Order: sequence, then C-alpha cells, then structure tokens
Amino acid sequence: MPMQRFGQFEIDLDAGELHRRGEPVHLPPQAFKVLALLVRHGGGIVTRVEIREQLWGTGTHVEFDQGLNFCIRQVREALGDHADSPQYIETLPRRGYRLLTPVASSAVEAPAKLTRLIVLPFRVLRPDPPTDFLAYSLPDAITASLSGLESLIVRSSLVASRFAGAPVDEKAIGAQADVDAIVTGTLLRAGKDIRVSAQLTDVSTGTLLWSKTEQAPVGDCFQLQLELTRHIVASLELPLSAGDKRRLTSDVPSSTHAYDYFLRGNQLSVDAKQWTVARDLYAQCVAEDPRYAPAWARLGRMHHVMAKFLETGTNEGLGLAESAFKQALALNADQSMAHKLYAQLEAGLGRAHDAMVRLVGRARTADADVMAGLVSACRYCGLLDASLAAHARGRQLDATLKTSVAHTWFMQGDHDRVARVSLIEFPYTGALSLAQLGRGDEALPTLRELEAKTQTRLRNFIVAARTLLEGDRAESVAAVIRVVSSGFRDPEGRFYLARHLAHLGSVEPALALLQQVVADGFFCSPVMERDPWLDSLRKKPAFTTLLRSAEAQHRRASEAFGWLEGTVVLSMRT
Repeated sequence: MPMQRFGQFEIDLDAGELHRRGEPVHLPPQAFKVLALLVRHGGGIVTRVEIREQLWGTGTHVEFDQGLNFCIRQVREALGDHADSPQYIETLPRRGYRLLTPVASSAVEAPAKLTRLIVLPFRVLRPDPPTDFLAYSLPDAITASLSGLESLIVRSSLVASRFAGAPVDEKAIGAQADVDAIVTGTLLRAGKDIRVSAQLTDVSTGTLLWSKTEQAPVGDCFQLQLELTRHIVASLELPLSAGDKRRLTSDVPSSTHAYDYFLRGNQLSVDAKQWTVARDLYAQCVAEDPRYAPAWARLGRMHHVMAKFLETGTNEGLGLAESAFKQALALNADQSMAHKLYAQLEAGLGRAHDAMVRLVGRARTADADVMAGLVSACRYCGLLDASLAAHARGRQLDATLKTSVAHTWFMQGDHDRVARVSLIEFPYTGALSLAQLGRGDEALPTLRELEAKTQTRLRNFIVAARTLLEGDRAESVAAVIRVVSSGFRDPEGRFYLARHLAHLGSVEPALALLQQVVADGFFCSPVMERDPWLDSLRKKPAFTTLLRSAEAQHRRASEAFGWLEGTVVLSMRT
C-alpha cells in the first residue's frame, strides 16, 4: 500500500511508520494500530466495538476501555492534537472515533531540516537605566516564545549572553553556537517609546533575510516581542503545525504592567544575589495577571533554587515551587520550560520516577530542554545509560546544551571526562575526580577562590572537597554536617554527602543519611552496589536492606522506561 497522507502527516501502513514533513514520529505499536485503522476508514466512523474486535485480544471491558483511551491519548500527543479542539481525531461519545482530515496517497518527501536560531542580546544605543534591562530581557522573551516549535531549534539565552557586547561576526557566532540564522538588534529610548531595530541574518551566506524597526510605548513591550516573533517566523518560512500556532498564541499577558514585571524578573533571575528581587517581580506579575503561564514557571524556578541553595531555604519554598509549576502547566500543558523545571523539582522531592515517565512521554519532540530534564531524572532512577543517551540526544538538538551529565559520568567512574569539565560548574565532583586521577592539587586554587565568593549552600560542598584534599578529616566531616543540618533536601546531593562520610569513617552517620537518601527518592542502585567509598557500610544489615529497597525502585523505573519504549525514544542501541 502506498504512503498515505493526512494533514501534515504521512503514514506507511505496511512499514508501520508515521512521519511529519519527513521527520519520523514515534508511536507505540498498539497506538499505531489504532491510528492505522482510523486512516484505513478514511474519515468514516470507527466504533469502539470494531476496534475491540480487530485490535484487541481477550480481556475485560474495563481493561479494553482503559487501554483504548490510553492509545487515543498517545495518538493525539503524537499528532499535537487536543480532545477539546480536535484537528485530527474526533471523539464520538459512546460510539467511537473518526479521522477529521482527508486521506490521500502521496510520494515520500525528503526529511525536512530543522532550522537552528540564536537571538543575541540587543545593543543599547543610548544608556537609559529604566529601560536598559530590555536589552537582555526582550531577546530572552523572544527566545522563549520560539522554543518548542517543531521545525525550529532555538539556542538558550544563556548561550546568547556569551556574545553580548562583542562585535557581531555572523560566521564566527554561527560556528560557535552551531546555528543557521542569527537575530541581532539595537534598543533606543525615544521619549515615551522604545524603538527596536532588529535583523535576521543567514549565517552560511551572510544574507540579510529581514530587517525591521518596531516601536511601542515604554511599559507595553509585549507588542514588540509579538511583532518581532511573527517577523522571524515568517522570514524563516517555518511550516507551522496546529500545535505550533497554539504555542505562539497561548501565552499572552493581559496586562502591560505584568509583562514589565516579567521582563525585569528575567534579567535578575540569572544572578543569585538578585534571586529574592526576581522572585518578588514574578510574584507581582502573577498577581497582576494570574493566567500568564511563563511567569508561573519562572516563579516556580525561583522558589526552587532559593529553597535548595540558599541557607535560608525552607521546605515551604519547595511547596510554593510545586504549586507554581502546577499552575503553569494547568494554564498551558505545552510549556516545555515548566516541564523541565518541574522535573528537576520532582527529582529533588523524591518523585524522579514520575518525572522520568512524564518526560519520556514528551521526548518525541525536538525539545532539548526535555532531554536536559531526562538526564537528571533517569540518573536518579539509576538509568545511567538512558541519562547518557538523553544528553547525547539533547546535544544533537542543541550542541551548546548544558546538562547535568557530569554527575552521570562521575557515578559511572568516568573521572577523565568529569575532570575535563570546568571546576566552576561542578566544583565538588570535579575536584574529587581530579583526586581520583592523582591530580587533586590542581583543584585546590580554584576551590579556594570559589569558597571565598560563594554565598549559597554550595560553599560547604566546596569546603568539604577542599579539606578532604588537604587531609583535614575533621573539618571535611564538619562541612558535610553543616550541609545536612541546614535542611538541604536534594537526595542526590545528600548521596554525595553520605558517601563522603562513609569514606572518612563516619559509618553510622553515613548509613543513616543514605537510608534517608533512598527513602527520599534517589535509588541509583547500580552505583550503590559498586561504589568503593561505601565499602565501610557493606557489612551492615541496614545497608543490605536499603540496597534492596533501591534495587526494587530501580527495577520498577527500568520496567516503566521499557514499557514507554524509552530506548527507541532516546535512540539507544540495544
């Protein structure tokens, strides 16, 4: 049977393959069979009785209903469809389903190439303190609004900020950031207005694809973001799916004041010294506009990082973070930033299994942020190979993507790779890896420098590593105890502290802490089984018990990962 086309999708019924504009779209086997049956009926109604008779084996009606409902959800997710406003699959209550889009035979087209874009910070033409923050915040907002489009990969604002203030060399930036196109611009305060002149340049040819000047009143910058985003999409001639169109129009602030708070918060949120101010700005934003999902997501991040890293952080802050993330996703279930940030919180709260399951379900899209979240969630579950695969897949999508993969390397004992990572980014694990390689003295100058200027809980991790390398056992243990007694909750971080205590001979405190680690949701049993720093605990019956608990949770996560076809989603070799 030839390839069948419906809407922007093509389905090969013989090969069992689904494509969107040439790109493969993964569907589990049973969900694919349901979609294929709907396609074969060409828009006719397929009753639930027909589906049961043709596709289901034996089983109760309850099992069939649950299974079919789950398959339909999988099909809709793959197609970017929604039950309340269907583009492809219509539900006929108590009867069945039908395909809304006409089906036709078609030839196979060449796979579509994903465009890679970076939006650089704008250059301020004339300093104006009340509005200068827009030079970073406006490009950041444009980046966020473009992220998640199926035919576009957008480099993060963190990557873009590396090129701030430097002369624009399109080819050099294109090579370093691995992009096809660059957005640059200037910012000027003109009386009561803000004037932005922006350009879109093709990196390979140096061709100016688009140049535009937009102007809006100070305090009404969302129109600037909206217009610039529309021009970028149009100039790149991006094919927009129904889901893409929904993403571009779903997060619209209803208040100019709210959006101003949001942009100011974005600028300050990258500086730990300004976290409190950024949190308050986001709180003002959602108070002004409670339906603006991006602000809820960023507010959740502020609550999370403050509770996790600041000495004043509390469990109440983690609860506020979770509430904010849930609100963001309730308002916009496609908010990839919220999914990634929420997954980080879930892992820290002992729900890494839930985070892993949710992100694997979303990993079929070209979303590097989802992959970054999976690196951590899989590691917490002990799925180290999957963690590495998520990092590799994320780097395929975004060669500049930052993930926590150095922790995965560390747990696999790949100290050579960890040692090549900047100590500034991973001071504790980096220093210990250098020590494992007999190069601990190389880490000491950087550790001392970081210790002097670090104000968060990370400082005591640095002290613990430095004093360990210097042979000061008592102070190294004391630094670990200070972190533990501060209320630090992240179970992976406390795993490091437990093994640190065990290595230094503090057996009972180490065992008690490790029991909490497993109970709180870090169950990387493959590491616990072989880590030599835990050898002092292995004869303890309590260690055997906690290891069995970790193994059981790891096995459950591994089974769920297999059931979700995670190896296929992450392109893992089997």
